[in-house]
Amino acid sequence: MLFLKNVDMAVVDEDNLRLLKKRDPVLYANVEQRVQYITKLYNSEFQVLARNDIKSYDDLRGKKVNFNLKDSQTEVTADTVFNALNIQTQRSYYDNDEALKRLISGEISAMIILTGAPQAMLAKVKKEDGVHFLPLDQESLPNHKLGELFANYLPADLTHEHYPNLIAEGTTVPTIANRALLVAYTWPEDSPRYKRVAKFIDAFFSKIDQFNNPSRHPKWREVNLSAEMPGWVRLKPAAEWLASHRNQAVSANPDNTLDQSSPELKLAFEKFMQKYASSSGQKTLSSSERELLFAKFMKFLAQSKAEQAAAR
Repeated sequence: MLFLKNVDMAVVDEDNLRLLKKRDPVLYANVEQRVQYITKLYNSEFQVLARNDIKSYDDLRGKKVNFNLKDSQTEVTADTVFNALNIQTQRSYYDNDEALKRLISGEISAMIILTGAPQAMLAKVKKEDGVHFLPLDQESLPNHKLGELFANYLPADLTHEHYPNLIAEGTTVPTIANRALLVAYTWPEDSPRYKRVAKFIDAFFSKIDQFNNPSRHPKWREVNLSAEMPGWVRLKPAAEWLASHRNQAVSANPDNTLDQSSPELKLAFEKFMQKYASSSGQKTLSSSERELLFAKFMKFLAQSKAEQAAAR
């Protein structure tokens, strides 16, 4: 986006902006003015597959762990997570296929993938291969302060529906997720490339509801046109479209829309927030942090309804 001449748009993860500024404060001082976001797309779950003798992230201290390819989004986010946990490992940078072979053979202790679940290759792994997913939450890591990770990333779950061979029915593996964004380079407003991007935005936003149906990949249901990204600047044509189509933007994804007038939903949301505050140690949450938790709330709500139905 910044250095290749023929790139107008790209899909990048939300934490890129923060991490680039941290890596080189001078070079990326005004990066949010050069690259701006169009919309939030899907969530990429942080997935750590480890051998069965590894029970938690703490057990990976000093062990061989694959961080995916060097400078990949997986490596960038994994570096943030492991630094936050203060866990040093022997890092390798194999591609996913090679890493999985070495994991099953016992040559490495764990492999990391940041991608939308389910990941096709991992979905084929069997319990007999001697591996499992590591949970990332306060319960599994009681000696770590996870508030910063939970503030910067979206809480998520890996489920039996994602990986039926590795996760028992009715159970989940808690983790975090990174929000993938559609971004664009900020060309001058009178330039042909700016106008092409604006034309694309109008077409994409106007037809986004067509992607929210069972024939499409489930990740399309996580698109939220109106979601605000802290630290990022919305590209002007996208902001203008949202301002003039506010009702359509809100209703484009009913799974992401909360009817605040519903007492049942209000009660369920408050119950979820209490559960999260208890597990994370955070007693108060900002409005942006509450927004980050919305996707997980929808999963919690679905689970609660299932439990109520089973109890009847």
